[in-house]
Amino acid sequence: MAPIVLRDYQQRLLADLRAALKVHRRVCAVMPTGAGKGQTIGAIVQGAAGKGRRVLVLAHRAELIDQLTGTVRAWGLEPDVIAPGHWLQGRQVAVGSVQTVVRRLERLPAPDLIIQDEAHHLVAGNVWGRVINAWPEAHLIGKTATPERLDGKGLGVEAGGYFEALVLGPSAAWLVEQGWLARPRVFSWPGARNSKLRRRMDDFDLEQAARAFGDRAAIGDAVSHYRRRLHPGTAICFCCTTCHAEQMAAAFRSAGIRAASVCGSTPAEERKRLIAGLGTGEVEVLSSCMIISEGTDIPSVGGAILMRPTASLSLYLQMVGRALRPAPGKQEAVILDHVGNAHRHGLPTDEREWNLAGRRRREGVSIPIKDCPSCFCSCPSAAQVCPDCGHLFLSEERDEQRRGLQQVEGELVEVTGAARHRPKPKQQQQRPRRTHPAAGCRTFEELLQREQERGYKPGWARHVWAARQRTTANGSTL
Repeated sequence: MAPIVLRDYQQRLLADLRAALKVHRRVCAVMPTGAGKGQTIGAIVQGAAGKGRRVLVLAHRAELIDQLTGTVRAWGLEPDVIAPGHWLQGRQVAVGSVQTVVRRLERLPAPDLIIQDEAHHLVAGNVWGRVINAWPEAHLIGKTATPERLDGKGLGVEAGGYFEALVLGPSAAWLVEQGWLARPRVFSWPGARNSKLRRRMDDFDLEQAARAFGDRAAIGDAVSHYRRRLHPGTAICFCCTTCHAEQMAAAFRSAGIRAASVCGSTPAEERKRLIAGLGTGEVEVLSSCMIISEGTDIPSVGGAILMRPTASLSLYLQMVGRALRPAPGKQEAVILDHVGNAHRHGLPTDEREWNLAGRRRREGVSIPIKDCPSCFCSCPSAAQVCPDCGHLFLSEERDEQRRGLQQVEGELVEVTGAARHRPKPKQQQQRPRRTHPAAGCRTFEELLQREQERGYKPGWARHVWAARQRTTANGSTL
């Protein structure tokens, strides 16, 4: 087997980790989803084992345990697996399910180094915390793409967490520019961020969200958007509940799309087969509720369909990150956000300043984004020029955007932060003022044709025509 060669940025992260561990006992390392977190874990394990250290790698799902076990083997080590159905052999390296490890604490040898995958789960008092507290002398390395908890609290000791230092890897934007991640194209609907969803604990009430965004249509029809934006590429559809996931899979199947759903009760082998089916094309859309938001590595997946709203930046980045891994022939990853997550949290490639102290939780915050009246591309509210078509935003249009005028009912529009990459025009030219989407349509048949051409939600033409009849009766024209 050929030796594994780490990328330059992975080697830099390891060097920074070694330097931090000379000063601190517990260090958190941040790498965006898809940056090769597993390979850096393998390199750390190999290096520690080579110095005679006993190493424990912790994860919490069967898929993650399998992946990490395979990674350790690829680095030339045979680990013990601490999980149901496996027996300890006394090996120097172990990959353990946190749920099993916490039940066997008294029977396990003390590790010198604990590596925790998905370190944002580590909270004092939960199962992860009980494992860390059991061996206080062990060094701890946490790996995560998002070093904060759902409630916005940090992972550092000053926030009641465990980590003393933070080591930052490259940003998602840099990885995209270098070709290590696929470039995301995000289509969202800004009005969804204002939907009246209740909170339960720190996130939305998912039972209520499943009712609000159930079946095929959340904001814009999920099936038709998939056909237009993603098909024949494959997609992972993130849902609110297991019932919602099956509901979505059934909607795709009824449209002739090969779709399936997975949940916690799906047998492990069946779950593995369906996830693998995304890579072969046997499954075109796989829907789930909280099963494949972490650790699923299927580079060929063309995109993600977000039917689950979340107040968690971490969960949002985990979901969209499933689609960002590059693959031969794959230049872009399409994110169809039917529930406004992009307007709550921003783009996957937005620069974020991570720290261990966390961030103040702000209710109802949304990312300021506006829609171009010419091409329906979305861009930052401060943009003077549309990054897609070059349209110049006039002061009147900016006023309308601030008032929140909705332009296309039920249509997802592209969200982009690329405006700053286009050169600004030397002289601002006058452009015609924004026209209504129905401009130029004189008959109901022409409105129907416009509805089909632009992919508007069914009923748009009827709604506009009825409005015209009312205004005409009042002595005015639209």
